[in-house]
Amino acid sequence: MRNLFRSCLLLLCVMAFPLTAQANQLGIAGEYNAFLLDSISIYSTDIEGRAAAGGDAYFGKNGEDDGFAVASKVSVSNPMLPELVVGGNLKMENGSVGYNYGDPNAANYQKGTIYVGGSVIEIASNVGKGEVINGTPIDFVKEGSYLKSISSTWGGLSPTGSTKFLDTNGDEVLFSGSNKDLNIFYLDYDYFSDLKKDESGSGWHIEAPENSTILFNVAGKDIDFSNIGFYFNGINASDPAQEPLFPDHLILWNFFEAATLDMELIGVQGSVLAPWADIMFTNCSVDGSLIALSLSGDGEPHNKLFKGEIPVPEPATLFLLGSGLAGIAALRRRKTS
Repeated sequence: MRNLFRSCLLLLCVMAFPLTAQANQLGIAGEYNAFLLDSISIYSTDIEGRAAAGGDAYFGKNGEDDGFAVASKVSVSNPMLPELVVGGNLKMENGSVGYNYGDPNAANYQKGTIYVGGSVIEIASNVGKGEVINGTPIDFVKEGSYLKSISSTWGGLSPTGSTKFLDTNGDEVLFSGSNKDLNIFYLDYDYFSDLKKDESGSGWHIEAPENSTILFNVAGKDIDFSNIGFYFNGINASDPAQEPLFPDHLILWNFFEAATLDMELIGVQGSVLAPWADIMFTNCSVDGSLIALSLSGDGEPHNKLFKGEIPVPEPATLFLLGSGLAGIAALRRRKTS
Protein backbone atom coordinates (compact mmCIF):
# COMPACT_ATOMS: atom_id res chain seq x y z
CA MET A 1 0.00 0.00 0.00
CA ARG A 2 2.90 2.30 0.82
CA ASN A 3 4.42 1.73 -2.62
CA LEU A 4 1.11 2.52 -4.28
CA PHE A 5 0.87 5.74 -2.27
CA ARG A 6 4.37 6.72 -3.32
CA SER A 7 3.59 6.00 -6.96
CA CYS A 8 0.45 8.12 -6.80
CA LEU A 9 2.33 10.92 -5.06
CA LEU A 10 5.02 10.85 -7.73
CA LEU A 11 2.42 10.98 -10.49
CA LEU A 12 0.65 13.89 -8.78
CA CYS A 13 3.95 15.77 -8.62
CA VAL A 14 4.55 15.15 -12.31
CA MET A 15 1.03 16.27 -13.18
CA ALA A 16 1.02 19.27 -10.84
CA PHE A 17 1.83 21.65 -13.67
CA PRO A 18 -1.25 21.59 -15.94
CA LEU A 19 0.18 24.20 -18.29
CA THR A 20 3.39 22.43 -19.21
CA ALA A 21 3.90 21.29 -22.79
CA GLN A 22 3.09 17.73 -23.83
CA ALA A 23 4.97 15.66 -26.42
CA ASN A 24 2.31 16.22 -29.06
CA GLN A 25 -0.21 18.81 -28.03
CA LEU A 26 -2.51 18.12 -30.98
CA GLY A 27 -2.95 14.49 -30.01
CA ILE A 28 -2.84 11.86 -32.73
CA ALA A 29 -3.93 14.57 -35.20
CA GLY A 30 -0.53 16.19 -34.78
CA GLU A 31 1.11 13.16 -36.37
CA TYR A 32 -0.94 13.56 -39.56
CA ASN A 33 -0.43 16.05 -42.36
CA ALA A 34 -4.18 16.13 -43.02
CA PHE A 35 -6.59 15.13 -40.24
CA LEU A 36 -10.34 15.47 -40.80
CA LEU A 37 -13.02 14.65 -38.27
CA ASP A 38 -15.46 14.02 -41.12
CA SER A 39 -14.95 13.70 -44.89
CA ILE A 40 -12.13 14.41 -47.31
CA SER A 41 -12.32 14.86 -51.08
CA ILE A 42 -8.95 15.56 -52.65
CA TYR A 43 -7.92 15.42 -56.29
CA SER A 44 -4.90 16.22 -58.44
CA THR A 45 -2.63 16.97 -55.50
CA ASP A 46 -0.04 15.60 -53.13
CA ILE A 47 -0.50 15.16 -49.37
CA GLU A 48 3.16 14.79 -48.40
CA GLY A 49 2.46 13.29 -44.98
CA ARG A 50 -0.04 10.86 -43.52
CA ALA A 51 -3.79 11.48 -43.88
CA ALA A 52 -6.83 10.51 -41.80
CA ALA A 53 -10.56 11.19 -42.14
CA GLY A 54 -13.37 10.10 -39.86
CA GLY A 55 -15.97 10.07 -42.65
CA ASP A 56 -15.98 9.15 -46.34
CA ALA A 57 -12.90 9.75 -48.46
CA TYR A 58 -12.24 10.33 -52.16
CA PHE A 59 -8.76 10.57 -53.61
CA GLY A 60 -8.57 11.01 -57.35
CA LYS A 61 -8.08 13.24 -60.34
CA ASN A 62 -9.49 16.27 -62.08
CA GLY A 63 -8.17 15.53 -65.57
CA GLU A 64 -7.19 12.40 -67.44
CA ASP A 65 -3.46 12.65 -66.78
CA ASP A 66 -3.35 13.94 -63.21
CA GLY A 67 -3.83 12.15 -59.93
CA PHE A 68 -3.05 12.15 -56.22
CA ALA A 69 -0.41 11.03 -53.74
CA VAL A 70 -0.65 10.44 -49.99
CA ALA A 71 2.35 10.06 -47.64
CA SER A 72 4.72 10.68 -50.52
CA LYS A 73 7.42 12.00 -48.17
CA VAL A 74 6.94 9.65 -45.22
CA SER A 75 10.14 7.65 -45.49
CA VAL A 76 9.95 5.85 -42.13
CA SER A 77 7.35 3.13 -41.56
CA ASN A 78 5.49 3.18 -38.23
CA PRO A 79 2.91 0.42 -37.57
CA MET A 80 1.22 2.67 -34.99
CA LEU A 81 0.69 5.40 -37.60
CA PRO A 82 -0.78 4.05 -40.85
CA GLU A 83 -0.24 6.18 -43.92
CA LEU A 84 -4.00 6.52 -44.50
CA VAL A 85 -6.97 5.99 -42.15
CA VAL A 86 -10.57 6.33 -43.35
CA GLY A 87 -13.44 5.94 -40.90
CA GLY A 88 -16.15 5.80 -43.58
CA ASN A 89 -16.18 4.60 -47.18
CA LEU A 90 -13.23 4.93 -49.55
CA LYS A 91 -12.86 5.56 -53.28
CA MET A 92 -9.49 6.05 -55.00
CA GLU A 93 -8.32 6.40 -58.59
CA ASN A 94 -5.09 7.30 -60.35
CA GLY A 95 -2.62 7.81 -57.53
CA SER A 96 -0.52 6.28 -54.80
CA VAL A 97 -0.21 5.89 -51.05
CA GLY A 98 3.32 5.61 -49.76
CA TYR A 99 6.82 7.05 -49.90
CA ASN A 100 7.96 7.73 -53.47
CA TYR A 101 5.44 5.14 -54.64
CA GLY A 102 4.04 7.41 -57.34
CA ASP A 103 7.48 7.98 -58.86
CA PRO A 104 8.49 5.18 -61.25
CA ASN A 105 12.06 6.52 -61.25
CA ALA A 106 12.48 6.44 -57.47
CA ALA A 107 15.36 4.31 -56.25
CA ASN A 108 13.36 3.17 -53.23
CA TYR A 109 9.76 3.29 -52.21
CA GLN A 110 7.44 2.23 -49.42
CA LYS A 111 3.89 1.00 -49.99
CA GLY A 112 1.49 2.77 -47.65
CA THR A 113 -0.88 0.94 -45.32
CA ILE A 114 -4.59 1.86 -45.54
CA TYR A 115 -7.25 1.31 -42.85
CA VAL A 116 -10.92 1.55 -43.86
CA GLY A 117 -13.70 1.51 -41.27
CA GLY A 118 -16.54 1.46 -43.82
CA SER A 119 -16.64 -0.04 -47.32
CA VAL A 120 -14.11 0.11 -50.10
CA ILE A 121 -16.24 1.56 -52.89
CA GLU A 122 -13.40 1.42 -55.38
CA ILE A 123 -9.64 1.30 -55.47
CA ALA A 124 -8.74 1.51 -59.14
CA SER A 125 -6.02 -0.66 -60.61
CA ASN A 126 -3.89 2.43 -61.26
CA VAL A 127 -3.55 3.14 -57.51
CA GLY A 128 -0.26 2.13 -55.91
CA LYS A 129 -0.66 1.06 -52.30
CA GLY A 130 0.22 -1.45 -49.65
CA GLU A 131 -2.08 -3.50 -47.44
CA VAL A 132 -5.76 -2.51 -47.06
CA ILE A 133 -7.09 -3.41 -43.59
CA ASN A 134 -10.69 -3.34 -42.41
CA GLY A 135 -11.25 -1.21 -39.32
CA THR A 136 -9.83 2.01 -37.91
CA PRO A 137 -7.21 2.48 -35.18
CA ILE A 138 -8.36 6.08 -34.49
CA ASP A 139 -11.28 7.09 -32.29
CA PHE A 140 -12.32 10.17 -34.25
CA VAL A 141 -15.05 11.12 -31.77
CA LYS A 142 -12.59 11.17 -28.89
CA GLU A 143 -9.95 13.02 -30.90
CA GLY A 144 -12.56 15.53 -32.07
CA SER A 145 -13.61 16.30 -28.50
CA TYR A 146 -10.00 16.88 -27.53
CA LEU A 147 -9.22 19.08 -30.55
CA LYS A 148 -12.32 21.23 -29.98
CA SER A 149 -11.42 21.57 -26.32
CA ILE A 150 -7.88 22.80 -26.94
CA SER A 151 -8.98 25.04 -29.82
CA SER A 152 -11.53 26.77 -27.59
CA THR A 153 -9.12 26.99 -24.67
CA TRP A 154 -6.27 28.38 -26.74
CA GLY A 155 -8.70 30.77 -28.41
CA GLY A 156 -9.42 32.24 -24.98
CA LEU A 157 -5.78 32.94 -24.12
CA SER A 158 -4.90 36.61 -23.78
CA PRO A 159 -2.69 38.03 -26.54
CA THR A 160 0.93 38.58 -25.59
CA GLY A 161 1.84 40.36 -28.82
CA SER A 162 0.36 43.28 -30.73
CA THR A 163 -1.55 43.31 -34.02
CA LYS A 164 -1.19 46.51 -36.02
CA PHE A 165 -2.61 47.49 -39.42
CA LEU A 166 0.07 49.43 -41.28
CA ASP A 167 -2.34 51.10 -43.70
CA THR A 168 -6.02 52.01 -43.85
CA ASN A 169 -6.80 49.33 -46.44
CA GLY A 170 -5.59 46.35 -44.41
CA ASP A 171 -3.01 45.50 -47.09
CA GLU A 172 -0.16 45.23 -44.58
CA VAL A 173 -0.47 43.78 -41.07
CA LEU A 174 2.28 43.63 -38.45
CA PHE A 175 2.26 41.01 -35.67
CA SER A 176 4.91 41.89 -33.11
CA GLY A 177 5.89 39.85 -30.04
CA SER A 178 8.96 39.67 -27.83
CA ASN A 179 8.43 36.59 -25.63
CA LYS A 180 11.22 34.08 -26.13
CA ASP A 181 8.89 31.10 -25.54
CA LEU A 182 5.34 31.86 -26.72
CA ASN A 183 3.82 34.75 -28.65
CA ILE A 184 0.02 34.88 -28.96
CA PHE A 185 -1.75 37.12 -31.47
CA TYR A 186 -5.45 37.82 -31.91
CA LEU A 187 -7.14 38.80 -35.16
CA ASP A 188 -10.82 39.56 -35.74
CA TYR A 189 -11.14 38.38 -39.33
CA ASP A 190 -14.48 40.13 -39.81
CA TYR A 191 -12.78 43.44 -39.01
CA PHE A 192 -9.92 42.60 -41.37
CA SER A 193 -12.39 41.75 -44.14
CA ASP A 194 -14.19 45.07 -43.64
CA LEU A 195 -10.89 46.87 -44.23
CA LYS A 196 -10.15 44.86 -47.37
CA LYS A 197 -12.43 46.43 -49.93
CA ASP A 198 -10.31 45.48 -52.95
CA GLU A 199 -9.01 42.16 -54.29
CA SER A 200 -5.32 42.95 -53.95
CA GLY A 201 -3.18 40.67 -51.84
CA SER A 202 -2.07 41.34 -48.27
CA GLY A 203 1.30 41.11 -46.56
CA TRP A 204 1.33 39.70 -43.02
CA HIS A 205 4.59 40.46 -41.20
CA ILE A 206 5.61 38.51 -38.09
CA GLU A 207 8.27 39.83 -35.75
CA ALA A 208 9.18 37.47 -32.89
CA PRO A 209 12.19 35.64 -31.40
CA GLU A 210 13.41 32.93 -33.76
CA ASN A 211 12.77 29.89 -31.56
CA SER A 212 9.48 30.99 -30.01
CA THR A 213 6.12 29.30 -30.59
CA ILE A 214 3.66 31.55 -32.42
CA LEU A 215 -0.10 31.14 -31.91
CA PHE A 216 -2.58 33.05 -34.07
CA ASN A 217 -6.11 33.06 -32.66
CA VAL A 218 -8.36 34.02 -35.57
CA ALA A 219 -11.96 34.91 -34.73
CA GLY A 220 -14.80 34.68 -37.25
CA LYS A 221 -17.44 32.20 -38.45
CA ASP A 222 -17.00 32.32 -42.23
CA ILE A 223 -13.46 33.12 -43.27
CA ASP A 224 -11.92 33.74 -46.69
CA PHE A 225 -8.27 33.04 -45.92
CA SER A 226 -6.89 33.85 -49.35
CA ASN A 227 -4.32 35.87 -51.26
CA ILE A 228 -1.96 36.58 -48.35
CA GLY A 229 1.84 36.65 -48.33
CA PHE A 230 3.80 35.94 -45.13
CA TYR A 231 7.02 37.38 -43.72
CA PHE A 232 8.99 36.43 -40.61
CA ASN A 233 11.70 38.77 -39.31
CA GLY A 234 12.22 39.94 -42.87
CA ILE A 235 12.12 36.45 -44.42
CA ASN A 236 9.82 36.38 -47.45
CA ALA A 237 7.94 33.07 -47.68
CA SER A 238 7.20 33.63 -51.37
CA ASP A 239 10.92 33.65 -52.16
CA PRO A 240 12.01 30.03 -52.81
CA ALA A 241 15.48 30.81 -51.49
CA GLN A 242 14.15 32.20 -48.19
CA GLU A 243 11.08 30.01 -47.59
CA PRO A 244 13.06 27.09 -46.04
CA LEU A 245 14.15 29.51 -43.27
CA PHE A 246 10.54 30.09 -42.19
CA PRO A 247 9.75 28.51 -38.75
CA ASP A 248 6.66 26.64 -40.01
CA HIS A 249 6.89 23.96 -37.29
CA LEU A 250 6.47 26.62 -34.58
CA ILE A 251 3.40 28.41 -36.00
CA LEU A 252 -0.23 27.44 -35.35
CA TRP A 253 -3.29 29.15 -36.87
CA ASN A 254 -6.21 28.50 -34.53
CA PHE A 255 -9.58 29.20 -36.19
CA PHE A 256 -11.49 28.65 -32.97
CA GLU A 257 -14.88 29.87 -34.29
CA ALA A 258 -14.79 29.06 -38.01
CA ALA A 259 -17.61 27.05 -39.59
CA THR A 260 -16.33 27.59 -43.14
CA LEU A 261 -12.80 28.34 -44.24
CA ASP A 262 -12.06 29.15 -47.89
CA MET A 263 -8.39 28.95 -48.81
CA GLU A 264 -7.20 30.00 -52.26
CA LEU A 265 -4.03 31.51 -53.70
CA ILE A 266 -2.22 31.26 -50.40
CA GLY A 267 0.74 29.39 -49.00
CA VAL A 268 0.01 29.14 -45.28
CA GLN A 269 3.16 29.04 -43.18
CA GLY A 270 2.39 26.82 -40.21
CA SER A 271 -0.31 24.39 -39.11
CA VAL A 272 -4.06 25.03 -39.24
CA LEU A 273 -6.44 24.01 -36.44
CA ALA A 274 -10.10 24.46 -37.40
CA PRO A 275 -12.05 21.54 -35.87
CA TRP A 276 -15.52 22.98 -36.66
CA ALA A 277 -14.73 24.14 -40.21
CA ASP A 278 -15.50 22.81 -43.66
CA ILE A 279 -12.47 23.85 -45.73
CA MET A 280 -12.46 24.62 -49.45
CA PHE A 281 -8.84 24.08 -50.39
CA THR A 282 -8.09 25.47 -53.86
CA ASN A 283 -4.77 26.22 -55.55
CA CYS A 284 -2.92 26.68 -52.27
CA SER A 285 -0.72 24.94 -49.72
CA VAL A 286 -0.24 24.53 -45.97
CA ASP A 287 3.22 24.02 -44.51
CA GLY A 288 2.09 22.00 -41.51
CA SER A 289 -0.76 19.88 -40.18
CA LEU A 290 -4.20 20.68 -41.59
CA ILE A 291 -6.87 19.80 -39.00
CA ALA A 292 -10.53 20.48 -39.72
CA LEU A 293 -14.03 19.02 -39.91
CA SER A 294 -13.88 18.37 -43.66
CA LEU A 295 -11.64 19.16 -46.61
CA SER A 296 -12.30 19.48 -50.33
CA GLY A 297 -10.17 20.67 -53.23
CA ASP A 298 -6.76 20.43 -54.86
CA GLY A 299 -4.56 22.23 -52.32
CA GLU A 300 -1.34 20.65 -51.11
CA PRO A 301 -0.44 19.97 -47.44
CA HIS A 302 3.32 19.85 -46.86
CA ASN A 303 4.73 17.50 -44.24
CA LYS A 304 6.02 20.08 -41.73
CA LEU A 305 4.21 19.08 -38.55
CA PHE A 306 3.66 21.39 -35.58
CA LYS A 307 6.30 21.08 -32.83
CA GLY A 308 5.60 24.22 -30.81
CA GLU A 309 4.73 24.44 -27.13
CA ILE A 310 1.43 25.96 -25.95
CA PRO A 311 -0.20 25.57 -22.50
CA VAL A 312 -2.24 22.36 -22.33
CA PRO A 313 -5.90 22.73 -21.26
CA GLU A 314 -6.71 21.64 -17.71
CA PRO A 315 -9.27 18.94 -18.77
CA ALA A 316 -6.59 17.15 -20.77
CA THR A 317 -4.31 17.11 -17.75
CA LEU A 318 -7.06 15.72 -15.54
CA PHE A 319 -7.75 13.03 -18.12
CA LEU A 320 -4.07 12.05 -18.18
CA LEU A 321 -4.00 12.02 -14.39
CA GLY A 322 -7.02 9.71 -14.24
CA SER A 323 -5.49 7.41 -16.84
CA GLY A 324 -2.20 7.34 -14.95
CA LEU A 325 -3.87 6.47 -11.64
CA ALA A 326 -5.89 3.74 -13.32
CA GLY A 327 -2.70 2.34 -14.82
CA ILE A 328 -0.95 2.32 -11.45
CA ALA A 329 -3.94 0.59 -9.85
CA ALA A 330 -3.97 -2.04 -12.60
CA LEU A 331 -0.25 -2.63 -12.17
CA ARG A 332 -0.73 -2.99 -8.43
CA ARG A 333 -3.49 -5.56 -8.94
CA ARG A 334 -1.29 -7.61 -11.27
CA LYS A 335 1.55 -7.63 -8.75
CA THR A 336 -0.69 -8.77 -5.88
CA SER A 337 -2.70 -11.35 -7.82
